[in-house]
Amino acid sequence: MIKIIIQFLILSQTLGLYSDDDVFYCQDDFTDVELSEKIKVQPLDQYIFLIISPLAFMCTMFITYSFIQYPNTRKMPGDIVFFISMSDAILCIHWFLTALYYQIYQENPLSSGVFCQTNSMFSIFAGTGEVSYNVVFCIYLRLTLKNQFKVIPKLSIILHTLAWIAMISIPLLAKLTNNNGLSIFGTCSFKFHPGFPLAGILLVFCYTIISVYTIVYFNKAIPDDEKYKEYKDTFAKYYYRYIKGSCIIWTIQAISFTIAGFNCSYFHQGFLLAFITIGNSAKLCTPVVLSILRYNDPTIKQQIKRLFRKLSRRNYDNVQTELLQDDTNFYDTIHQNLKFDQVNTIIFGIRAICQSDLQNNLSNQDNFDQIQIYQRQTQTYRTINDSFNNDICKLLINYNLKIEDFHEEITYNIDNDSSQNEKLIDLKLLQSTMIVYAPAVFQKIRQKDNKMINHFESFDLIANQNQIKQFKGPDGGKGGAFFFFSYDNKLIIKTLSDQELLVIKKNLLKYFLHIQENETIISPIYGIYKLTRQNVQEPINVVVMRNVMQIPSEFKIRTYDIKGSEHARQVIKKNQNLNEFELQKVTLKDIDFQKFEKKLHIPDQYRNRLKNCLINDATFFGHIKLMDYSLLIVKMDWYTYSQKYPHIKESDIPNYFSSDLYCIPSTDASQRGIYYHIAIIDYLQEWNASKIIEKHTKKAIHANIALDTSAQNPEDYANRFIEKVAKVIV
Repeated sequence: MIKIIIQFLILSQTLGLYSDDDVFYCQDDFTDVELSEKIKVQPLDQYIFLIISPLAFMCTMFITYSFIQYPNTRKMPGDIVFFISMSDAILCIHWFLTALYYQIYQENPLSSGVFCQTNSMFSIFAGTGEVSYNVVFCIYLRLTLKNQFKVIPKLSIILHTLAWIAMISIPLLAKLTNNNGLSIFGTCSFKFHPGFPLAGILLVFCYTIISVYTIVYFNKAIPDDEKYKEYKDTFAKYYYRYIKGSCIIWTIQAISFTIAGFNCSYFHQGFLLAFITIGNSAKLCTPVVLSILRYNDPTIKQQIKRLFRKLSRRNYDNVQTELLQDDTNFYDTIHQNLKFDQVNTIIFGIRAICQSDLQNNLSNQDNFDQIQIYQRQTQTYRTINDSFNNDICKLLINYNLKIEDFHEEITYNIDNDSSQNEKLIDLKLLQSTMIVYAPAVFQKIRQKDNKMINHFESFDLIANQNQIKQFKGPDGGKGGAFFFFSYDNKLIIKTLSDQELLVIKKNLLKYFLHIQENETIISPIYGIYKLTRQNVQEPINVVVMRNVMQIPSEFKIRTYDIKGSEHARQVIKKNQNLNEFELQKVTLKDIDFQKFEKKLHIPDQYRNRLKNCLINDATFFGHIKLMDYSLLIVKMDWYTYSQKYPHIKESDIPNYFSSDLYCIPSTDASQRGIYYHIAIIDYLQEWNASKIIEKHTKKAIHANIALDTSAQNPEDYANRFIEKVAKVIV
């Protein structure tokens, strides 16, 4: 490339293509008419614009057309490529119109004229879009590889908004500061500013850093093994070339811009005007070369091949069906494979750790050579007061536990070599470390429910493969948490935030004593783990809990999430009618419960016990300063379940639960075999700054200081829960 540029400079000097008389002195003040006369688009540049621009336009529009024709391909990151191509197409039109104007009028347009002002706005808009969406692609790839178990709410909207803010604000800023008009390249865009000759180089440098970081992170995030080798090679083949091509082209543009800027400010040499032609040529190379490189994008390549087959009318029906049905892309495939393998790794680690629950039942134990203890940590705490001393004595006498057990952390190394059984189902483990928090404590909690739940069997890897492969993505409500339901519907694996992890670690002693020594309907935690993949810094915190339903969700009738608040606690709007099937699919809230149920229709012998449990549990959460918990009520159709599976008898229902309060029969005569599954969930939220801001922001928005928002301090939250939930709906 450098050799070609040098040869062009020598040739242009030999042929006398540029003279000193054509040099524009950008330090001088000119009127619009004088500026139009001084800045010229060289004849060679005009022909380059006229000939290459239509070719470049066709290259970009072919990609753009494929996205317009098939909407299912426009999801991320396809929509990013779509907007990059659209930006390039607008730039091609801009360059073509510039050359056409000069051909017609034999002069440049006035800098302040309507044509130049309009053309410059489109040029700045499209140029900003091209750079912005290339950066957005890097951000998207980084975020999707960072954590397969966390959804960033409205990620697509956020990234597009950031790009469009730049695309709109930068042209407007240029217009308001009178920095748009004729540039030293002879096109209408940014005016050259003598104070910023190195701005282009700085921009290219920043983009190069971001792109190289994306490549490095991709290589670190994708495991080094045969399964992922093809993905890494495909990505490297395309993206390395794309980054190399874009950086070379943009660097040539930036250097040309810089030399041309210095030339009009200081050097005033005619032969250096060749760099304006070089810069203009590099501009046109952007849509041509990068579009050709984009055709090698792993997703677009297949898309373009199908479109070619359609346009050539070969196998039209098959191509049409293929395009409509294929809703995946290269990056989705990588994301899904990593997600599946991480779920397998987590389940494998949890199952290996829960093997100790089987005690001497060696016949059911598997070989777990892939997991080994790497480190064991514990902290020693001094006794603080008499109450604390009493708790320690109680732990030792009643549960054979020490205070150190509550702060113990064991780190395991998980190897990626599959056992014989795992190879039979093509199961892949990821090289990772797993931290197990307070293993002895949670083993005691599991033992309390071991008659109903066998963690070792529930997390059987082979049995859970269908569940793993059917998993589409996080579905934990607006928080975006990941949920995985074991194949037997008994257990849930849920992701935890770092803040929630700290909350349970801090309150584990009180939590353990409360659920062990009181009748409670708190959904119990059976274990807390942190998985960190090799070469990936972002760990995943997960918690294992009891599944409130315990039977398949197809037998669910209604689900209610009750907090005791009425503000924004309604899903079914007024005059909105949903059928029973639609009601099964949504989680209803407090006002919906009052509309459909009004209260729990349960036998009297359960009513006082349940009320006392709710009061006791809410008081406990208030004492340890937690709030935002919910009473989850799920109406389950055990009658239909028993009809489908005749071996299930109504007398067997208690065997699914450690307490009969978790599953109470309905007394409504019209609801045969309907049971209320009840538990307190989502109880790891502290009263912190974000919740305080949430409370007062909602009050300010609604101009109502007495607004009963969901977020309240722990004492008020507990009191409201007792008054509006325990004493009303029970």
